[in-house]
Amino acid sequence: MRIPFYTGEHQNQRLEAKLNERLRRVVQSGSYILGKEVRELEERIAEFAKVKHAIGVANGSDALLLAVQALELEPGSEVITTPFTFFASTACIARGGHKPVFVDVDAKTFNIDPSKIPASVTSKTKAILPVDLFAQMAEYDQIIPIAKEYNLKIIEDSAESFGMSYAGLTAGSAGDVGVYSFFPTKTLGCFGDGGMVTTNDDRLAEIIKKCRVHGSGKKYHHDYIGMNSRLDEIQAAVLNVKMDYILGDIEERAKIAALYKGRLQNIPQISLPLIDSKASPVWYVFSLQCENRNALQAYLQEQGIGTSIYYPIPMHLQECFKYLGYKKGDFPVAENLCDRALALPIYIGMTEDQVDQVCGAVKSFYQRH
Repeated sequence: MRIPFYTGEHQNQRLEAKLNERLRRVVQSGSYILGKEVRELEERIAEFAKVKHAIGVANGSDALLLAVQALELEPGSEVITTPFTFFASTACIARGGHKPVFVDVDAKTFNIDPSKIPASVTSKTKAILPVDLFAQMAEYDQIIPIAKEYNLKIIEDSAESFGMSYAGLTAGSAGDVGVYSFFPTKTLGCFGDGGMVTTNDDRLAEIIKKCRVHGSGKKYHHDYIGMNSRLDEIQAAVLNVKMDYILGDIEERAKIAALYKGRLQNIPQISLPLIDSKASPVWYVFSLQCENRNALQAYLQEQGIGTSIYYPIPMHLQECFKYLGYKKGDFPVAENLCDRALALPIYIGMTEDQVDQVCGAVKSFYQRH
């Protein structure tokens, strides 16, 4: 059988009746912008993430931009972040008029290496933007003391980490401001684009609420140069339905990850993901480090198995960030991960037989090579 890298088909079939009912209510309500569904979702996620404020926006990338804007950093500030991430994590810094400063990652967790942060702090450094990647949050028990020592803000890119926790902190609550993405493939995903900003700071929340509607707190009165970035009422309705089942979905993903670990543990050419002892993981992505990665991916494709590479090019080697002056070799751990990382299928409704098929294909490839 063909196995896609991701499909929402099985989850949607399970929830079809409840989704249809919620969506019907939205259509009949006549309220489509920042209505009841968005308010309900904001309240539920604030409670789930243990934060005071959750503000729905159009997508995860906008959430990052609004988070940076709300901090009101001095123009040209330096923001320390990871080169091993999705583009939006770095783009929000540059688009906010600031300078990304990269620090290499930990080879075990794939997250920013806290021990390397202090050496990159200068008088212009004003914030740290860690990314909670794949299955676990960054090491905030080390990052938060560094931020306090150097008087730095923390922007938590928790776009991938919904439901995770680390050392008693829930994803989205570890920084001055955090963000979620509800892109369809995420652990909590909608039927299009969606995002949310989280914070415990009343002032930051007020700025973000204004900036998602063109910087306006009162119609036609603009306190900030904001943007049009509101979570759609229909997408919020989908997410409200899925929130009813999120703990079960997280558990189902964990079972799939456990199957992978059990079946792939004795293949010397791959390294399985390692979880920090202080982390409570959520398996949004199951990413391996593999020898001969590109050939393995091609072989799995021939076998009808979908995969994805997170991420093929580190941020410091992207053409658009060439102006920062970095070169190949500056961040060897991140560069090595970009050459070796391969994510296997994981989604709600994936069966044990499908996991067996994927693992059998991986074993077959390495037996031949």
